[in-house]
Amino acid sequence: MTPVRRLPDDLVNKIAAGEVVERPASVVKELVENAVDAGARSVHVEIEGGGMRLVRVRDDGQGMARADAEMALERHATSKLQSFEDLQSIATHGFRGEALPSIAAVSELVLRTRAEGESAGTEVAVAHGQRQHVRDAGHPRGTTVEVRDLFGAVPARRKFLRSASTEAAHVAEALALLALARPATGFSLASGGRMLVEAPPVDGLAARLYQVFGAKLLEDLVPVEGGTEWATVRGFVSRPDRPRPPRPSLRLFVNGRAVRDRALSKAVLEAYRSTGAGEKGFEAFLFVDVPPHMVDVNVHPAKTEVKFADARTVFAAVERAVRAALSEGVREPPRVGTAEAVASRAESAVAAFLESGRGAAPTTRPLWGAPGGASVVAEAASPAPPLEAPPPVVLGQHRLCYVVASDGEELLLVDQHTAHERARFERLLERAARHAVESQGLLEPVVLTLAPDLLPVLDASAEALGELGYDVEPFGGRATRLRAVPAILGTRDPGPALERLLRDLKEREGAEWAVSGTRDRLAATLACHSAVRAGQPLNLEQMSSIVRDVLRTAHPTLCPHGRPTMVRVPRDELSRWFGRTGWRRQ
Repeated sequence: MTPVRRLPDDLVNKIAAGEVVERPASVVKELVENAVDAGARSVHVEIEGGGMRLVRVRDDGQGMARADAEMALERHATSKLQSFEDLQSIATHGFRGEALPSIAAVSELVLRTRAEGESAGTEVAVAHGQRQHVRDAGHPRGTTVEVRDLFGAVPARRKFLRSASTEAAHVAEALALLALARPATGFSLASGGRMLVEAPPVDGLAARLYQVFGAKLLEDLVPVEGGTEWATVRGFVSRPDRPRPPRPSLRLFVNGRAVRDRALSKAVLEAYRSTGAGEKGFEAFLFVDVPPHMVDVNVHPAKTEVKFADARTVFAAVERAVRAALSEGVREPPRVGTAEAVASRAESAVAAFLESGRGAAPTTRPLWGAPGGASVVAEAASPAPPLEAPPPVVLGQHRLCYVVASDGEELLLVDQHTAHERARFERLLERAARHAVESQGLLEPVVLTLAPDLLPVLDASAEALGELGYDVEPFGGRATRLRAVPAILGTRDPGPALERLLRDLKEREGAEWAVSGTRDRLAATLACHSAVRAGQPLNLEQMSSIVRDVLRTAHPTLCPHGRPTMVRVPRDELSRWFGRTGWRRQ
């Protein structure tokens, strides 16, 4: 039997680091939280290779003296917690003293800092857990942390990271959450020379939402203000009378800390149901404030989970506050003036921020317009080879979702959406291979401001988007100019259509696909978004066209996302259902 031995400190540190540092976004989150706790008014983040090659976080906070800088890289060393009783009233983001040493254990880390009144700054370098040097360095008041070669000495961890664009998107989302929690602090994020987040200090959450997500999202939100007993709730949720996303999206903050909580997400969904707004997804930004002793933040090393002393009260507070906001939102018309006022204040802050020459302001004026496109089903197609057998006869539509057809022997049930998606997908690929995808130029270019986590996806997909009929280019700062779209989109609003395309591509990266490669996955998503929908009534000609086209494809039984397109019911099976197993047609 192998004897019991104490693990080496280096191995212990690397194991412990796995609980805190999951990906580059974890590094950014921990370092920016330290900056905020240090009283920073401005935090600037730079990444390269999605954060795998470089993460640099610079702040203008209090900084540290040399002794503190050296001690900060020791495990469980912190200035934010002195006794067990302090856990009952945590008011800072960090408190465990694990972030810096955990990051240093799996990367090459350089810490430069100077406190107010110090004649010189301090530089501490650590390479994969081994201290390299401590020396004087020139540095303004505040702290800069550079992290390079993340997981370079832990290849088993590095192989689980995604593409650079996906990791950059996670970093952008992490910084956006921190920016929402601190509107009075300025934040910026640059990736590969492109500014993904540019959010100077503003006077409230609405202006911050405008900065990070744009005016369009803000106009589709309704404010939330309420609560019950000791739990207060404020924020914004999707207006019930506006189009909502297909999946729920809750950005939740408890006492200013971004956390995840399935129960509170369910509380928001219950509020939508109770107001008759249906069970579709939602976009919610909610801040829940409770007395510190009523919440335990020491649940997980990453500090992304909390436990409430009375979870039912918090659930009720969220559900009631959101329900009241939705009920008011149904009665009130969209408050465009409010959004415009917020936009004006936020743009003023951006203008002041840009006077220092940090970049160009994004353009957010909605400018879309295009002539009518092709019909839902009928589209120009290359002549198809003749079928070996006559096409099935369409009998009708079931539940506005399925086309019922018969070839005289078997019954065919066709999912109208996935079948149309498969046909459009293969047509797109065939035309892309011939560089003949039909593109529709816009009467006036659309300038849109994408969410920060979508910009890396856009940059990584630029070539594939061009092959599929898009003409899209950076337009200064976070702005993107769209001059042409695939004709297959018809009259759909091109800006939101591109956002949905990129969002779907990002969220599906880790999912199972029936196709591979960026271009093919974009084509699959484009085909999905432009195909007929479940619940859409079709006439006989449209249903016949879908059935005929999907049977001509190379892979007619699956959509590009791997879902079935049709089910065949054999004649013998149908006869067995009705007890006619002995009957044969003459």
